Amino acid sequence: MNERLPWQADTWSGLMARASDERLPHALLLTGAEGIGKRDFATRLAGALLCQSPGEDGSACGQCQACGLLAAGSHPDFRLVVPPEDKKVIPIDAIRAVGEFFALTSQYNGRQVAIIHPAEAMNLPAANALLKTLEEPTPGALLILVCSHPSRLLPTIRSRCQQVAFGLPARTQAVAWLRERLPADVDAETLLVLAEGAPLAALRLNEEGGLAARLGLVRQWAALLEGREDPLAVAAQWKPWGLARSLQWLNSWVTDLIRLKSAGADAAISNKDLAAQLQNIAERLDLKALYAFLDQLTAYGRLAANNLNEQLALEDLMIAWRRSAARSG
Repeated sequence: MNERLPWQADTWSGLMARASDERLPHALLLTGAEGIGKRDFATRLAGALLCQSPGEDGSACGQCQACGLLAAGSHPDFRLVVPPEDKKVIPIDAIRAVGEFFALTSQYNGRQVAIIHPAEAMNLPAANALLKTLEEPTPGALLILVCSHPSRLLPTIRSRCQQVAFGLPARTQAVAWLRERLPADVDAETLLVLAEGAPLAALRLNEEGGLAARLGLVRQWAALLEGREDPLAVAAQWKPWGLARSLQWLNSWVTDLIRLKSAGADAAISNKDLAAQLQNIAERLDLKALYAFLDQLTAYGRLAANNLNEQLALEDLMIAWRRSAARSG
């Protein structure tokens, strides 16, 4: 996307002012929820710093030779480090290459920029290798770490970077932004709730058909509780959405079920468009069973960062959900 996001305006202005005064640190750590535009911001910042004719607000012109090279992915003073295709981990060789890159002389305006995304994907050897680069900064070089879970980074890495925290935009601002980009018949507010307030995540969810798929999944989930679906077959339907998103949705649904069970049909719930389905489910279960399943979701949430077999995890959760009916009986 790499567009100017309105909720990032103040952060952008502050960094551009520092850049014009040559007061940028050697390393930035961009943190915040997934789907709020941290990587887009990092890419835009890299373009601005490498541009030969930046605009009044510091943004890249998009027309100069440097901008053309960056767009083509061949700028000699820029590196983007991400996990290898079909992998979740950034290996040590990729991080060593960043140190070797910074050891080179800049070929354009004296600046070099490297982005590591997501920074928490570095394995331990890679993280330790990065420390050497952070401890021996190169003049004119900027390392940008993009991270949604900073607690997963080594404390020694966090302490050597200047953190830039990105908060979620105001709901009204995010909904207005989404409505400009979504078809008129798409419920922007519901999408934003499902994306936990992150507008770019909401856009992706719509592109992936998330609203329609979610309706089908909640029906299967209810049918599973009634014994009309097989847990393994239901888990297979959830797999394309990934364990992280599945846990997010399930947590949200179960939390709403607990609210409905505790306060009745007038309870304030997050999934308002699923109120009827959730009310029917709530009538079949007791609070003890709901809290037990919520505890299991929480436990899997703590393990999600590890290399879990997502299919087996989802199967385990669906079997446990099916058993919830027996616990309530």
